[in-house]
Amino acid sequence: MTNKKIFIILIILFISCIVFFSIRSFCLYSDSESDKIYRQGIEFYNKADYQNAYYNFKKIPIFSSYSAPALYRQAMCAWELKDNKTAISKYSKFVKTFKNTNFAPEALWKLALLELDKKNKKKANHYFNKLIEEYPESDFAKAASYQLGFFYYMHNDLEKAKKYLVEYLEYAPFGRYSLDAINLLHNWDENELSDSDKIFIAESLRQNSKYTESIKLLDKVPIKQSWVILAKNYDRLNDNAAFCQTVINGTTYNLDKELYSEKEILDTMLLYLKKSGLPVKEAAYNLIISTKNNNLYPLSLFIFSKYVDYDSALKNYHKIYSDYPNSIVAPDALWFVFWNYYKNKDFKNALKISKMHSKVYFDYNIQPKILFWTAKIYIKANNKKAAKSLLQNIVYNYPASYYAFRANAILKKNKAPWKADKAAKIKKNIKAENIPISQDKKEYWLLSKFAILDDYVAIQNFKFDDDFLNSWLAAKNGNRMHSALLAREALLKNTKEPFSSPKYKLAYPLYYDKAINKYATHYNLSPYLILSLIKEESAFNNKAISSVGAMGLMQLMPPTARLMDSSLTNNEALFDAEYNISLGTKYFAHLMKIFNGNEALCVLAYNSGPNAVKNWLNKSKNNDFDEFVENVPYSETANYIKKVYASYWSYMNIYEKGI
Repeated sequence: MTNKKIFIILIILFISCIVFFSIRSFCLYSDSESDKIYRQGIEFYNKADYQNAYYNFKKIPIFSSYSAPALYRQAMCAWELKDNKTAISKYSKFVKTFKNTNFAPEALWKLALLELDKKNKKKANHYFNKLIEEYPESDFAKAASYQLGFFYYMHNDLEKAKKYLVEYLEYAPFGRYSLDAINLLHNWDENELSDSDKIFIAESLRQNSKYTESIKLLDKVPIKQSWVILAKNYDRLNDNAAFCQTVINGTTYNLDKELYSEKEILDTMLLYLKKSGLPVKEAAYNLIISTKNNNLYPLSLFIFSKYVDYDSALKNYHKIYSDYPNSIVAPDALWFVFWNYYKNKDFKNALKISKMHSKVYFDYNIQPKILFWTAKIYIKANNKKAAKSLLQNIVYNYPASYYAFRANAILKKNKAPWKADKAAKIKKNIKAENIPISQDKKEYWLLSKFAILDDYVAIQNFKFDDDFLNSWLAAKNGNRMHSALLAREALLKNTKEPFSSPKYKLAYPLYYDKAINKYATHYNLSPYLILSLIKEESAFNNKAISSVGAMGLMQLMPPTARLMDSSLTNNEALFDAEYNISLGTKYFAHLMKIFNGNEALCVLAYNSGPNAVKNWLNKSKNNDFDEFVENVPYSETANYIKKVYASYWSYMNIYEKGI
């Protein structure tokens, strides 16, 4: 036998041994065993025993389905141990394995910092540039801009340094390196900074609570570009006079859509009404005068219309949607015109407005409202086919809306649509356990492995730009309020998401099930209706305090709470979840007696007080409860009942069989 053949045989035997021992290792270390070892590694890591943590993660064999999470955790341990060579090796392998996924940016960032630590600036810059080029939307790419800016500053390439430092502040004004970037930019003469450079620096100063410095820099920028940030600074400094003067001066200019949004301007104008110290109508008129000749006029006209007589307001709304159809207030203006026609039984013109609204503003959240009332017109005209089509459209395209709740009731001919189901009990431990991203995504497999291992820290490290995933993580970390709000906002951007989607369980979670079931049953109330009240009142934050002093989960005012429990002496007790629920349900039962078991009126009264509701009922000449709700004079209360019943409708569809 030749030496060559012997060598080949030895190679084959060597490979066979590797395969054998790998398979044997895999057999010895099942996923359940790997799971146990991984969790032990997490325990060591959390105790800052990174050496033993590393050895634990290294025990998990390459054939295990947990080998990729283990590889990442090995890299984390080596990073903490400052074992740069091992960390670079592990992160490099991880990047190659998960190239072109959202896992790569964090590892590239770590590789860049490791190379910087080794004084290998050329290699570090390679990784920073790769982040910016290949993953420009990631948080790590934005942080890379600062590092590149610092690098070019140290190498006296000031043009590139300024470009990257300002770019960093534009994307991360309150970022980790924002103050460092500002300190570096102080080395440039003000004449070397453009107006847009100064705007981004000033906004970063503002967000870092350096209001006076921000104002000083903005004094060098034309008011038409700087006024919104200036006003925000004066607001934080409680300088109302300077704030108001800045708003009046600034609103004389056209909106620069590259710098500010209409929503931001509208919010600033509304704040002016509060801070001016003038009667609101006079303050609103000041805005009319200042915006008369520019593209902010529809915003001020819309605000002013709330404080004039009904006929004048209607003329203004007509002008807004006809002359400024692209303004953010145009859809609402069109609604007010439609509603006026409807109330006056001018259904012909109401239908014309409806068709215009549906054609131009079909993607606005106000759309289901217009569709619903258009369907009611067709019902009055006995056009059942057209009405049914519109109602089905609402239920299908806006499933979680209040108007879907109402449309469904009409379609099913429900004679008691406002009567909540008292028999349905909130089921324990039904939560959104599955990670809320599509299984088709490249990231799903690894994320699901981290989730199985309860390794939420690792998932957070990757900083995914996904509202549902971040909502899920917030829930896992106990931040219930933030979790529900994130998911709710994400669903508003995708109204067609079906109730079967697990994402709904993030927006409509089940918390405090035992206490709610217990006290709702005791007072003969619907547990899901009480759950919906809690969701809208406090978003499940048992420490919540409103601007007027309402406290806890069900936002009870202390006098109301004492009315329900005369022994209450310490208001802090209202932060106790079960106690708060006990008093809140008792108060709702109290309202049920006042309003003869009419739950919808009780929901209104829970927000506005029973006397206000009685007053509205006495003044109302309408037997259509939908119209009564739409005409509630307090916009906050009108929106409140819609939110509560939208939540109730959603909960019943997500967790029960619907209604």
